[in-house]
Amino acid sequence: MVTRVTSCSGLVRALWERWEGIVRLSILLLTIFSFCNMTYAGVMPVIVNPGFEEGSAGWGWYTRAKCTYGVTTKDPHSGNKCMAFHNESPLEPEVYGRLFQGIEVMPGIEYELSVWVRGSEVGNAIHFTDWNSYTLNIPDGTYGWRKISTRFRTKPDQNSLNLGINVVNLCQELAIDDVSLKPIGTPLSGDGVSGWFLVPGTVIGDNAPAWLGVYLNSERYGSTSLSTDIVAGKEILFHQMAEVKPGENVFEWEWNSKDLPVRELTCTVRVCDQDGNELAAGSKKVEKLGSAIAADIDKVEAKIKVFDDIYEKCWLKGIPLDYPRVTRTMLEQFIPLAREDVQKNEPVRATWAVNDFNECLDNAIAEMKAYLKDPSIAPNAVRYKTGKVEIKGLSFIGDRLDSRGRRSRGPVFFCGYGHFGQVRADMPRWRDYGVNIIQIEIGPSAVFPAEDEVNLKPVTDIVKVLDEAADNDVMVNILLSPHYFPGWAYQKWPHLAKGGGGFFGYCVDAQEAKSVIERFLRTVVPFFKDKPALHSFCLSNEPIFDRGAGCDNTKTMWEEYLQRVHGDVATMNARYGTKYQSFSDVPIPGNDQYEAPQFYDYVVFNQERFADWHKWEADIIHEIAPHVPVHAKIMNTAVLSRYTIAWGVDPELFGRLSQINGNDDYSFPSGQTISWGPVNIGYDLQRSLNFKPVFNSENHIAPDRSNYYIPARNFRWALWQGAIHGQGATTIWVWEKTYDKASDFYGSVMDRPACAEAVGRTCLDLNRFAEEVTALQHTKAPVAIVWSNTSVARSSGYMDMMQKAYTALNFCGVKIDFISEKQLIAGKGREYRIIVLPNVSHIPEAVLDALLGLSPSAEIVVLGKPPGKDPWNNALPGERVSELLNKALLVTDATSPTSIDSEKVLWPIFLERLHKTGSLPEVSVVDARTGKPVWGVEWLAANVGGRTVINMVNLLEKDVAVKIMRRGKPVEGRDLLSFGSRERVRILKTATPVLAKVED
Repeated sequence: MVTRVTSCSGLVRALWERWEGIVRLSILLLTIFSFCNMTYAGVMPVIVNPGFEEGSAGWGWYTRAKCTYGVTTKDPHSGNKCMAFHNESPLEPEVYGRLFQGIEVMPGIEYELSVWVRGSEVGNAIHFTDWNSYTLNIPDGTYGWRKISTRFRTKPDQNSLNLGINVVNLCQELAIDDVSLKPIGTPLSGDGVSGWFLVPGTVIGDNAPAWLGVYLNSERYGSTSLSTDIVAGKEILFHQMAEVKPGENVFEWEWNSKDLPVRELTCTVRVCDQDGNELAAGSKKVEKLGSAIAADIDKVEAKIKVFDDIYEKCWLKGIPLDYPRVTRTMLEQFIPLAREDVQKNEPVRATWAVNDFNECLDNAIAEMKAYLKDPSIAPNAVRYKTGKVEIKGLSFIGDRLDSRGRRSRGPVFFCGYGHFGQVRADMPRWRDYGVNIIQIEIGPSAVFPAEDEVNLKPVTDIVKVLDEAADNDVMVNILLSPHYFPGWAYQKWPHLAKGGGGFFGYCVDAQEAKSVIERFLRTVVPFFKDKPALHSFCLSNEPIFDRGAGCDNTKTMWEEYLQRVHGDVATMNARYGTKYQSFSDVPIPGNDQYEAPQFYDYVVFNQERFADWHKWEADIIHEIAPHVPVHAKIMNTAVLSRYTIAWGVDPELFGRLSQINGNDDYSFPSGQTISWGPVNIGYDLQRSLNFKPVFNSENHIAPDRSNYYIPARNFRWALWQGAIHGQGATTIWVWEKTYDKASDFYGSVMDRPACAEAVGRTCLDLNRFAEEVTALQHTKAPVAIVWSNTSVARSSGYMDMMQKAYTALNFCGVKIDFISEKQLIAGKGREYRIIVLPNVSHIPEAVLDALLGLSPSAEIVVLGKPPGKDPWNNALPGERVSELLNKALLVTDATSPTSIDSEKVLWPIFLERLHKTGSLPEVSVVDARTGKPVWGVEWLAANVGGRTVINMVNLLEKDVAVKIMRRGKPVEGRDLLSFGSRERVRILKTATPVLAKVED
């Protein structure tokens, strides 16, 4: 046992008494930066130089950007100095500056990190993080000193914390001061005594060491004593007493969890006077993850016998059991995995599993008991049956069979997993899991291991998977992975490696590369094309082409493009304001040379070039297999950022060349909160630009290597809300199990039993209510946000304002479309009552003409900067711009009483315009207390067979009470997704979809 008793005096005492503490900003690669300071945390770790009064002493610095830092005396928050950053590098992957300091922490303890910040022209995405425990975002914009904070809990086995500020975007000046990390302890209070104690919330393993720390702020020194106990039931694991002497108020002990097979310990701390009378006390439960986990799994298996008995009774009565079968299938596979976790020292993961098992089992047992009392409430599941699948609008249309044996043909929602060996091995399970699609891959390097060798085994292996899938009512999407390019081809044609991007390590449209890919496609596609289980071909994985400038053929293609667009050099020079003698004189700009006159041309050139290569791929496939749909899994991170605009990915062009809007999207949680914006915008953008179903074939819901619990509702939300926004198919990354913490597979859905159950049950729900979801997908949008490729390239303010406009509209109860510059020119703007221009500062003149040609009844809302320049930074005709501004509603800081740099400021403006134009539906969802529109709730209504349904989801971190209104009067709604579809809509829980049937 280790005991430490200390006193706090001077600066340290002042910090402790203010609950101030520490921050240490560090980097993950602490082993590389060995100069990083490390300090033992104890009860209250103390930062080295927290207010930068000693310059940068104690701090380390790392940069891969044009980022500088330094201590300044200009306007500190406190004291005489603060730290300031300046960054000239825009947001790009792995480009950042980082200030850091390392420190040890106590495992399993909740901490609050806070920092004071002020900023001048601060770009978004700058944040404190250790990439593992927490993230604290820095506000963007210009502002004075403000305090920001976040709370997080260290992992049960975590003894050090890598804290650091990542300056990842442009900033004129970002200042930080008074960084603090304070532990959140269990309070002690009483007669003249106050304080708190720290003990881990979780201890991993038997006979594991742990710490107990107590801090007292007492006025009764010399007459008080401290008593601490840690017990397991009646067994005392640790007992310690100490006299509280003057000047000694911090106590620390090491204790041991011992080998008792228990799950819960209790820590009690008491402060007593000299007569033994209690002055203050506190108690905290400590979870012990040790030998008891195996016994807990035994109890789960015993409970399964109860499940099986009820299941058999329901089966004998002919009650549909599709939903409980998902639970049973999950338990059959995951219980052995949990036992393996125990054996391989993954007690935290095994404990998650036990908790999930019990919750899923209890719910399934309860629902089957209810079936026995009233068989009519058992859901009649509707499932895909192997057969021909067609595409109609946003839907996949296929053969279906319900639980009662009735056949039909209609919308089918495909949900499942990718992407390697385990999805193939588990083919016989998928039907009972409730899912109906997988993605697997094959690439040219496997088929052509040498230039003169063809290996057909990977091909015939996939043929077997397709045949087995057809027998199990499962479809298969095949990723034809062109990024698996043969090594011998690089050796034969080394110039191919001069360009590429992302997974593509080569110049894709070089003739030598195309010859390899074409040979590959003509070899493998004939084996797959007629298989009934073949859903579609995926053309490429996460395609980007940001290094195309290095390819040998780029210069010639670039010159040809310039000639096609401008016609002659004189016209180009007039647009550019340059004096080039020929097209060959025009240099290819860098991916971040936004102000270069030719930058916009290069953006469009690269987008068309990369899309053309994918179309070439698609044309070969359709020559062989004319009726098989294709798509490419483009990433929204390559679309929804100005800093990726030159990467060659245009969702409009990719959607045109394919029959499906393919993507690789994510809805990662931040703690318990879902990040909903990027996925909503990405799906709505794709389906607006090309009215085709969305297929997210690499759906990231659990981050790679995540080692924290993720609620099952996150997976359910991602699938359900994805469908509402146009997703017709998805395969989740990734159905694999690993014990390698550095692997991208670690933390996947196979570590999360309740999430796997939620996927299956949600897939069943989507297909049971396929008509309702399809009606919601096809609801007409009264409003469209202009998707301006030109402004993305030319304006740093477009993307941020677009996202704010979308967020505000998302809580107005209407469908939101996007409309591209090409669609405006083609006349599609006539379909909308409101067109929104969010900082659309640059547009082609033809787009200006299209906006001016809209019906007088159409309302144009200009947010922030109005259109004023063309793609080459030249002023648009002044009289035409004035005409547009006279016609439009201008919403700027000058016209608004408050800054419009806020979704909540834009929200009432949009509600008012939607009301004025008659765009709001006759039903609405409002705050139950006030009867007014409710912020943070996304809702959308549709008519299905003469009845109204409303999809609702609460995107706030707290529950919200709502009511449904029709023509100003409250009406009842019953949640079709609730048990028996009987629950009245009253409270919307966080991130939990509700499908309400509105009663007349």
